[in-house]
Amino acid sequence: MKKAIIAIVALLAAAGISIGAFVAVKSKSEKETKQEETALADKILFDFDANVITNIDISCTDGDYSFEYSNNEWVLTEHSGTAFDTNQTVVQGIVSFMAGLQAVESYGEVNDENKVTYGLENPYVVTLSGDTEPYTLYLGNESPTGDYYYGYTNTKNTIYAIPSSIISNILATRLDLKNSDFIPYATEEIIGLELVRDGETIYTLDYNADENSWKLPDKYDMLSVDQTKVSSLLAVITRLTAETMLPEDENDITTYGFDKPIAEFIVKANDGTEKTLLFSKYGQQADIYTYVYNQEAKQVETFYAGDLDFIEKSPVDFIMKKIECANLHATSEFEIISDDLNVEISLNANEDWAKYKDNDIDLSNANILSYFENFFNSFAYIALEEIDVDASPELENPIFTSKFTDVNEKFTQVDFVKSDNEEFCYIFVNEEYTGTLASTEFINGDDSVSAAFELFCKQAGIEK
Repeated sequence: MKKAIIAIVALLAAAGISIGAFVAVKSKSEKETKQEETALADKILFDFDANVITNIDISCTDGDYSFEYSNNEWVLTEHSGTAFDTNQTVVQGIVSFMAGLQAVESYGEVNDENKVTYGLENPYVVTLSGDTEPYTLYLGNESPTGDYYYGYTNTKNTIYAIPSSIISNILATRLDLKNSDFIPYATEEIIGLELVRDGETIYTLDYNADENSWKLPDKYDMLSVDQTKVSSLLAVITRLTAETMLPEDENDITTYGFDKPIAEFIVKANDGTEKTLLFSKYGQQADIYTYVYNQEAKQVETFYAGDLDFIEKSPVDFIMKKIECANLHATSEFEIISDDLNVEISLNANEDWAKYKDNDIDLSNANILSYFENFFNSFAYIALEEIDVDASPELENPIFTSKFTDVNEKFTQVDFVKSDNEEFCYIFVNEEYTGTLASTEFINGDDSVSAAFELFCKQAGIEK
């Protein structure tokens, strides 16, 4: 009996030791976990909703800058030097990367000695504020390995190592903060474009809001602007960003050849502002890069030369390349006159018939219709080769004339008159010069009106 009691006491003692050990281990584990959690929490420098931030103040080596969030964009409100358009991506990135900023290591308290050690005597400073207490980050040197930056905040009296991959999105120079877009406008904000070369205005394009279309000056009013060409140009200039932005210098105008620019491009916006850009071929890589000077921002930038081909364009690049004289299905009769042709045809393409001299032509026959359409289109749609709105040709001795009467009895006459260059002829519509020229090859030759008419007659089985 005594042995049994001794055994029970021994078991209870062992259990007590085990429970004590378990409690001790558990207590140590909880303490270590709490310490780890505290250490991790200590390294969370900021944790806030980026959407509440409405103001940013930055102090860097090249100045002090303040931004305010207004009408869905960041606007520069205070600045060193001249004002500039804001790089929305960079400024918004500063807010986003600071919102959840974390450090990886701490390096002691913030004091004068540590400030000197970690390059924090004259730090880069960024302060975010809004409907909340301000959040300020002070940044000093980069670590010797380049993996971290040393910094501290206004809420913690400790210097931390913060990953360079994060800080690279928060550190910003004046050039970083400036908009690097070719122009700071969206497509729908642009209402005017002007190109100047050698002091002469090459083209101007103005947006007509009532007609929802782009127009050339009045002297081109006989021409139709190809709206898709203007849309393509707008898409290019609103998406272009600079390859490099050069430090500002008051001598930029002469240094990079902008005192004698190869072109000047002016973009007007619907808010009444405009941007003037000068272009220069400068340096040994002029065939690859073009230097551009933004006059309002006083900023020199470089762009790929191939992206700026619009400075080499002229009005002819923005007009419809063909004049539509008539539409087959809207025409009731037509006549063409030249040295070797005198053709008059009445028709109703919608009812599949045409009449030439005493010949009835069955346009329900697919082959005949195809050749007839080719013949009609050879003079009803005229390809434009040149523009010369300053010429004043006389409507005398036309080498080719086409006359159209539509189903509503509207009459149109198109005359072609030889120019000084025998390869081209001036185009008149209803006795008014259009400012355009066509090639004389459409009148005679393998692909001419005469050739198309001959093929049609052969297919239709009629005498020419």
